[in-house]
Amino acid sequence: MSARTQSSLSGRRFEEGDLLDAARAVFHAEGYAAAQIADIAKRAGTTKPTLYARLGNKEQIYLHVVRREAEVFRGWVADAYEKGSRLPLAELAEVGMEPLFRFAAERTEGFNLLFRGEKTGDRPAALRQEVVNSVIEQLTGLIKHRQEAFGPDLGSVADALAAACVGVALQVCEHTIDRGGDLNAARHLAARFVENAFHNLDLETLTP
Repeated sequence: MSARTQSSLSGRRFEEGDLLDAARAVFHAEGYAAAQIADIAKRAGTTKPTLYARLGNKEQIYLHVVRREAEVFRGWVADAYEKGSRLPLAELAEVGMEPLFRFAAERTEGFNLLFRGEKTGDRPAALRQEVVNSVIEQLTGLIKHRQEAFGPDLGSVADALAAACVGVALQVCEHTIDRGGDLNAARHLAARFVENAFHNLDLETLTP
């Protein structure tokens, strides 16, 4: 039997991804505190014993869910930034914004659980910060790789620029979600904002 599937007494096989999808939906809809194992099992079409056997207790299931979302998001970021390493600055800002806005659009429940846990009754702060830091680190490397477009050696300023970019992306993304706006249009807006900010920085005064 696959490590990611398990048969019930009726012979039905449960994919781990399906169980996590059900758990994600329940945690997102009910919040961590109110969510019940029975609700997750019902949504997944399985039983509480199966859930306990496959994923553990409620806290463990929740961590499985948010860690999977973090893994998916990191993968999208890595793919986008690898492509961005070959692009001019004008296109780099657009590529850099794409993973977050795509994640918010295509995996809205996962985005909210990972980045906005306070809205669902819990906040995986340590994991969220770990993900944000990893994105900043990757973007810092990408900016340094393209630093010939800026002129001076950016040094530690590159990290600050990367942090500012990530902060802008998160704020614009959350604002757009809260107001039911167009995430694609918001992505373009955020990218143009960051691009213009880069062009207007007096980096000679910011670098040692």
